[in-house]
Order: sequence, then C-alpha cells, then structure tokens
Amino acid sequence: MSKISVEQGFTMLAKLGEHIDWDSLTTEQVQVGVREAPRAGVEATVFIRNGFRVLINDFFRETGEVSIQIPALPRPTLAGLREKYSWIRKEDSIELDTSPTESVTLVLGTVLLPDELRIDGIEYELRRTSLAGRMFGYQQLEWLVEHQDEHPVLKALLGKIYIDGCGLVVVRADGRRRFPCLDRGGGRWCLRWDWVGGDLARNGRLAVSGKK
Repeated sequence: MSKISVEQGFTMLAKLGEHIDWDSLTTEQVQVGVREAPRAGVEATVFIRNGFRVLINDFFRETGEVSIQIPALPRPTLAGLREKYSWIRKEDSIELDTSPTESVTLVLGTVLLPDELRIDGIEYELRRTSLAGRMFGYQQLEWLVEHQDEHPVLKALLGKIYIDGCGLVVVRADGRRRFPCLDRGGGRWCLRWDWVGGDLARNGRLAVSGKK
C-alpha cells in the first residue's frame, strides 16, 4: 500500500472544503472543530477508510462484568511515557489522547455483534469511533493495575478476558501505532501495548467510562 503525498492530502482537503456549506455553520461550531481537532482528525481518518461515509451505528454494548470507580487522573506526558517505554518515538508520538481526566466509573463492553467471533483491526477502529472521549487511556489502566487487589471482581476476570484502553494512541520509532491494554502477567493484571491494526476477539473488552 503506497503512502499518500502531502500534495494529495492537501488536494483532498481543499476539495472537501469547496463543498462544505460554510454559510450554514456558526462561528461557535467552527471553533469547536478547532478545539477538537485531534479527535476530529482521528474520526475523519476512519470516515475516509469507510469510503467517505458517516458511521451511523453505535456498536458498543456493555458486558456487565465489573463496575469500579476511578478518581480523576491526569493524562500522561510524552516524557513520562518515554521514561518507561523507550520504544516510543521521541517527537510527535502521542497521536491521540481523548481519555477522560475526570472521575469515572469503569464499564467493560464490546463492539462485536452477538453472532460475531472476531473483527479485523480496521473494522474495530471504525466501530469504536462513537466512544471518543469515553475510552480509557494509560492513566486509568495504570491505576487498575496498581489497585487490582482491592477489586476481587476484577481479579476474578484474570485470564478470561483482555481489556483495551483505546483512548490513547502512541507511535513507535518504526511508525507503528499502539494503545495500552490489560492482560495476564503471571497471576496478576499487567499493562501491555497492543497495535492499532490488531483484531478484536470475543474475549476482548473495551474499557470506557459509564455514561452519566
């Protein structure tokens, strides 16, 4: 698959701009787009991959295994992440972080349909766009690792499921994109990193904040 050129990217943006009904939009609405550019850019990427069609369906459904209150936590800095994970690229390596920073309740769920066993990474990324701003990131998963002994229900799920925190995406030095996840490490939950193009299986869960 060939990499698009900068010229191709700007050409496409210019063509889209020609056909946006700017007169129907308010200054406030456009300012939201400026403020939410990182999240909007990710959703626009999925929009393009989906054949320039808007995804209407909300595929997320709760699986109901656990509910844990997590305190307000700041998003990680690049310097802090690279202290622990030197494989993260030195510059511009936090591609996305829309993880919540307020106090939240952990909800586990899936974007698989009831009769599906697995979906590929492209479809997985597409289906979770409706969860932008709710998906847990590094700080919530790190907290769960540190406090797992206080939550027997979470410990009981060890080895039965894995838990993705797709609210944060970082870039490796080789250009591959990864997000944090929780999986079994011996007899405990541990934080690992999965690649963005990976499949979602029946034993996979998305960690998100419960709706208020």
